[in-house]
Amino acid sequence: MTQSIAPESIGRFHVLKTLGKGAQGTVYLAKDPHLQRRVAIKTLLLDVVNNRDKEIKVLLDEARIVSQMQHPNIATLYDAGEQNGEPYLVFEYVEGMTLAQLIKIKGASSPVKAVDITMQILEGISYAHQKQVVHRDLKPANIMIDANQVPRIMDFGIARNLLVDKADEGGFEGTPLYMAPEYISGGVASPRSDIFSVGLMLYEMLIGRNPARGNSFNEVLDKIVNQAFKPPSHANSEVDARLDGIVLKALAKDPKERYANAESMFQALEIYLKPV
Repeated sequence: MTQSIAPESIGRFHVLKTLGKGAQGTVYLAKDPHLQRRVAIKTLLLDVVNNRDKEIKVLLDEARIVSQMQHPNIATLYDAGEQNGEPYLVFEYVEGMTLAQLIKIKGASSPVKAVDITMQILEGISYAHQKQVVHRDLKPANIMIDANQVPRIMDFGIARNLLVDKADEGGFEGTPLYMAPEYISGGVASPRSDIFSVGLMLYEMLIGRNPARGNSFNEVLDKIVNQAFKPPSHANSEVDARLDGIVLKALAKDPKERYANAESMFQALEIYLKPV
């Protein structure tokens, strides 16, 4: 399933076209002949390792857990399987564009718009955390904005097994641009790690670019782990001190200094929009 030409079918699903390709695999638009609905199928590239079968089992086990989640801000995972030695995930097909595409096209959003999108993402995150599921790979490319402008979180709870894009000889896997310092330093992922990622996405929506970007992989790591972020108001005069404070708290290097949970950050943003 990793060939350049789209397969005619994956499992029982008939492939219609390729939606996108990335380091983790390829996403196809397909039709489910049993239920007569369109779905998005993501094929997954895993490292060729000795415990490959174990990795696939872990991934499919997690997929079964995630498939039980039902929330307006989470794209539903319908099914998971394996074909020709490669696992795949079957999601509901969400028409629209990713948050990454939206930022690329429109640049910085107004504070109200950025906060609104963030609050909806936090509602989905909160629901998942209550079910003991941590996303581990929140980033704009994993947020679909549907036709009603509702953000839908993709790839929930699967990312830990998919970080196969090795960036340097040290073996660090995956892009660090939205990863929390504790994950980069020690491989620790928790609900507060997701809060850090949400904070970075909010920051990016406010200024139109990720503040952790650098000229090299090591520079990005250093920014995330060691350097304090400037308030987003430095790059967008529409951002006030209150919103600066919320963003910077979410981006605290020490997880204990961040919001305790998604609900706490949601409440802070709600008060920002409707101050007492």
